[in-house]
Amino acid sequence: AVGLAALAVSGGVALWQLGKEGIETASNLAEVQNVVDVTFADSAKEIDAWSSNLLNSYGLAELASKKYASTIGAMLKSSGVDDMRVMSKDLTQLAADIASFYNLDSDEAFNKIRSGISGETEPLKQLGINMSVANVQAFALSKGITKSYSAMSQAEQMTLRYQYLMSVTADAQGDFARTSDSFANQQKLLKENMSQLAATIMIGAVPALAAGAKNLNAMIASVDTETLGSFVT
Repeated sequence: AVGLAALAVSGGVALWQLGKEGIETASNLAEVQNVVDVTFADSAKEIDAWSSNLLNSYGLAELASKKYASTIGAMLKSSGVDDMRVMSKDLTQLAADIASFYNLDSDEAFNKIRSGISGETEPLKQLGINMSVANVQAFALSKGITKSYSAMSQAEQMTLRYQYLMSVTADAQGDFARTSDSFANQQKLLKENMSQLAATIMIGAVPALAAGAKNLNAMIASVDTETLGSFVT
């Protein structure tokens, strides 16, 4: 009886935790959707469809996919890069493969890529990827680009760094799919699947919770604190 009670309590705690995580993920999805819509505008629907299909092939749930793509997309867009939609998707998928190849957390891998694309060299250098100006310039010359790096616009520099990064990470690309049956990647898939399932279940509850919070905030704001304070004293 004690064992059954303990099991019931444990199961209840697990369900509560799953529901809590589901609400948080569903809420975060709603927030990041706004960033996707603004960043990608007419291509937002394409990003939506693409991000919902990365779990099995890259180990990335919809939330992470949209967060990475919109972060990179906004950075590329502000730099004047024209084809930032394709580059954003490529770099998001690269983050998943680098995470698998080097046994990193996906967020850590993405942050290294984001730093490298923005011109920082140290984060990717820890993985043996040297994004120095000299290396990127040499890569440009190998592709027949004679314009000096310093004379390039910010958009041109960022595009060149993207091309260089995709070139030097060829061995890592596709690694998650190649090693998806490994214990580490199956653990990652299980975690992301559970998070995605919980968010799908709880997404309908988010508007009701938002409305409840709004009503509670209005109720608190309407309290006459001076009258209440004099009553207490």
